[in-house]
Amino acid sequence: MTTIEDKISLFSKIIYDKVNEEKEERLEVFASVAQEKLDIERGKIEELMRSLQIEVSKKSNIKANVIIAKERVSKQREVLLLKDKLVKDALEDVRQKLVEFVSLPEYKPYFISALKKTFERIDSGNYYLIVLKRDYERFQDDIEVLCLKYPQRNVDIVVSEVDFIGGLMLKDFEGKFKIDNSINSKLQDCKEVIGVRVMEVLA
Repeated sequence: MTTIEDKISLFSKIIYDKVNEEKEERLEVFASVAQEKLDIERGKIEELMRSLQIEVSKKSNIKANVIIAKERVSKQREVLLLKDKLVKDALEDVRQKLVEFVSLPEYKPYFISALKKTFERIDSGNYYLIVLKRDYERFQDDIEVLCLKYPQRNVDIVVSEVDFIGGLMLKDFEGKFKIDNSINSKLQDCKEVIGVRVMEVLA
């Protein structure tokens, strides 16, 4: 790459050669013209250098912004992954506590209350009451007593093949209406709240 010094040296040689060829009386005029050309070229070079510096600066800024953007995306991805893990772990911890809860004596009044509220929400008609096998075995008498208190609701009891921790579900015979008072449903409803709290911690 030609440097400024190379160009100056080149122009100096040109000037020297031409001076030797020109007559003495044209030396002053030629030197002036040569200097003018040299200044123009120097100006062009300086302008080119400024332009290159600006371009390099722009490219550096663009590259820096790209790196920063990638880091931000990477950080956001890490935060989301951490959030998902924390939410998953929190839900599992809560689920384990709920599993312990349904084996305690305190669970019975909860179950009976949920069943009563479910019957109070529905009109007369034909329904399936879906419960877990362990709950049906424990609370069969209580369930039958409550069913007798609401004779307008014709209820067939169905033992669920899916473990929803506890609670109950109810749906009509046609499958158009369903009330999900299962504990697993309550747990899933809390998932969003847990997610919000986790994000507050990570903020």
